[in-house]
Amino acid sequence: MSAMKNAFNSRPLLISLLLWYLAILLTFACFNYQDKTGPTYPLEGHFNTANGSVHFKFLRSENIGTSLKIMFVDPLPQGVSGSVKFRRFKSHDDWSTIEMQAGYFEFTRRSRKESVSGMGAELPSLEVRAGKYEYFVYIKTDGGEAVSITGDEPVYARYKGAVPAFVLVPHIFVVFLSMAFAIRTTLETLIDGRFKWMLWATISSLVFGAFVLGPLVQWYAFGVFWSGVPFGWDWTDNKVLVELVFWIIALYLNRGDRRNRWSVLLAGVVTLVVYFIPHSIFGSEYDFRSGTGRGTVG
Repeated sequence: MSAMKNAFNSRPLLISLLLWYLAILLTFACFNYQDKTGPTYPLEGHFNTANGSVHFKFLRSENIGTSLKIMFVDPLPQGVSGSVKFRRFKSHDDWSTIEMQAGYFEFTRRSRKESVSGMGAELPSLEVRAGKYEYFVYIKTDGGEAVSITGDEPVYARYKGAVPAFVLVPHIFVVFLSMAFAIRTTLETLIDGRFKWMLWATISSLVFGAFVLGPLVQWYAFGVFWSGVPFGWDWTDNKVLVELVFWIIALYLNRGDRRNRWSVLLAGVVTLVVYFIPHSIFGSEYDFRSGTGRGTVG
């Protein structure tokens, strides 16, 4: 540890810049993981058929009032067709089936419009916040049997209210900033540097991003400001609450002239663990059978 501190003292500006670069790089990696494991990221991949590989893109989140797009992307092999079997999740609905048709399909993800050419189906919009579809997508080639792309596991897609960009964009930016500060603070403790001002920056940005802007996003999307403890068990809310508790403990143990590096390192490890829990797991969900929901006003 003393060797690391000596290296820092010999080239403080260079080492500081390198640590900031590493912190931002790790933050991008964490955000990319959160994005791809969350429902706002389509289920996407390739499926091999006897006629060739098919690139698929299945939406798993949509705004109320917009149809849910389920797509095979051009170029498609000759002789390929598809269908979607679907029903509302946690309902008494019978399964319905719709055939996929060639065309252009537009959807919006985080205020960015995307357009896909290929073959697809559009499921009608659900009209309640946190209402979900469960669906299977079947692919077939000439003379072959229809095969489910996801096997026995259905795809789940959740509906929400539209979140305006002036709320969503600052929320994402400030949470990103908070994560960068958290990692940078943790790295500073490894070289036994001056991390106390970074503690304040980490906590301030975390509070503003996750506990001021976050509830606004939640309210627009699901009609509630908070669905974690003590009002519920939403993991997205509770995991940032756990993260905040550890950073506050670290701040308390480093108050005044006190210096407790291990509490900061622990808070940093907890933050990384939190960010590797998939986004929206055990999140808001509406039950059509009972007409009630978890973490939503429906």
